[in-house]
Amino acid sequence: MAANKVSNSGKAIGIDMTDQMLEKARENAKKGNYSNVEFRKGDIEENIPLENNSVDAVISNCVINLTTNKTNAFKEVFRILRHDGRMVISDLITDTELSSGEVNSEQWCECIDGALTKENYLSCMRQAGFEKIEVLEERAYMDGDKINGRKITSLVIKAVK
Repeated sequence: MAANKVSNSGKAIGIDMTDQMLEKARENAKKGNYSNVEFRKGDIEENIPLENNSVDAVISNCVINLTTNKTNAFKEVFRILRHDGRMVISDLITDTELSSGEVNSEQWCECIDGALTKENYLSCMRQAGFEKIEVLEERAYMDGDKINGRKITSLVIKAVK
């Protein structure tokens, strides 16, 4: 989808930490005849395989919640963005965070048990260096039902370096 948004001279680079997802992405790019895409193996918490100050935009859909150190993930995004580069992400937040002993691995993989409060999520972004942060959308997740007694909210956030 990102390949459709960049010009013919632009490039979309997908990052994943698993060989299986990278292979699936490459197959889809080949089927769609996309020549302006590239896929790299990397860990968003420790080392996104891109140079410092090298990209104009980063997009993410419910990936940061899968990390155990969200501040490090945002630091990596900040590192690769050019000056005035932007990040637009969609993720889930909660009204009550879980302690490590309460985490259910299945709920973590569904981006629920790794969810932070809005305040803590935005704080992680600020700690990474982002100052220009804007919440573009905030809405109840799954019709506003509580999940395991916790209110889950979907956020779309834009941050500029």
